[in-house]
Amino acid sequence: MVRLALAALVFIASPLTAIPCEQPLPPGLAAIAREVAGAGRPNCRSYLPDGSEAPCLPRFALAPGGVVNARHQAGSIRFTRAAAARLTPDEFALLAGHEIAHWYLGHEGDNAAAELAADRLGAQLACRAGFSVEAGTSLFRHLHPSRVHARPAERRAAVLAAGCGAR
Repeated sequence: MVRLALAALVFIASPLTAIPCEQPLPPGLAAIAREVAGAGRPNCRSYLPDGSEAPCLPRFALAPGGVVNARHQAGSIRFTRAAAARLTPDEFALLAGHEIAHWYLGHEGDNAAAELAADRLGAQLACRAGFSVEAGTSLFRHLHPSRVHARPAERRAAVLAAGCGAR
């Protein structure tokens, strides 16, 4: 259940229905994703069943897939097995940052402007977590342009131009 209170997003935590074949991320990759997520979605608090509060953080999972990819949906980010197996820590951090950025920015659909915005914010999140964005851009060798994703060279340029932002 989602409520809007005092101009802040507030989520009531509830168990997520498992998606068939979904598994937890390996511990090392889950740690990278949590580090990149930082303090959680801005202006958002989760209210837990015991009455306590926590930051709004996405849930991370591993999903089937033979190509490097990830997808965000309803506060959950699913990485393909190929992403978990083939990416370096810096590449994985940049991919995680991109998907976390979609969620933080409230993106619901796919369009080129949203993708580049997620690339830029994702780079800042990965950088603030201590990962090398420049090394992470080798991630784009696995990705291909589509109707919503720019060419890898354009995405790499956007990521590198984003800088690290305030630390």
